[in-house]
Amino acid sequence: MTAPATTGQLREKLFEMEIGDYIVWKYDNTTSGYIFGGSTTGYTEIPLTGNPLASMSLKYFWYAIKVDKGLLIADRVVSNTTTWDWLNSNKFVEGSPRIISETSGVVRCPSGGVAYADASGNKSNADLGFGAFPPINEWDKYIIKFPTNKIVTGENLDGVFHHLNNYTWCKETPIYGTWKDSAGNTTTSASSSQRIGRGSNTRAQWSDINYAASSGSYATWGFRPVFEYKEV
Repeated sequence: MTAPATTGQLREKLFEMEIGDYIVWKYDNTTSGYIFGGSTTGYTEIPLTGNPLASMSLKYFWYAIKVDKGLLIADRVVSNTTTWDWLNSNKFVEGSPRIISETSGVVRCPSGGVAYADASGNKSNADLGFGAFPPINEWDKYIIKFPTNKIVTGENLDGVFHHLNNYTWCKETPIYGTWKDSAGNTTTSASSSQRIGRGSNTRAQWSDINYAASSGSYATWGFRPVFEYKEV
């Protein structure tokens, strides 16, 4: 099993988890849907780059990492070739209400920003190496800035979130207009029919912002579920 390379512990219950800990996240469409913890016997592990939605098995698993109070993020893209429009129509963009292992919350996409950010955190149409605008987005806050002291020695961030070989669909629509790369070269113009994706090894760590048609089905784009719940 490909457990995330975090120094946190594998937990069985949500209430036991601290930031950096991880838990098995299972899906069983023959019974109760999502499940946290328990044995993975009889379940198929999702590849680190996800599975095509149409080829999902009946019972599969991955891991979720606790990144903040009441917030877990999957350690990988779970389903690739999934369109943003499909996620939206099934309420996975803003949040699909679920009760998972007796805990109420929502399963949704992470936030990833709408444009590049400059050194002051203001929006920019050019890649200046400061991540996305607004700077308080979940991708930069929880994935890119995941504490280095919580990564296993000899490993790197990709060993935790497996984000370098694919893009993760995020909630947002990019700001319309022309975008430029880090060299100042003009790239394509973003439009209202496109949505933000974060990740991929084709870009530097801080410059992993991209966008694609919301209706597009791509092997390198997919759904990385977030579970947001009220933690007492």
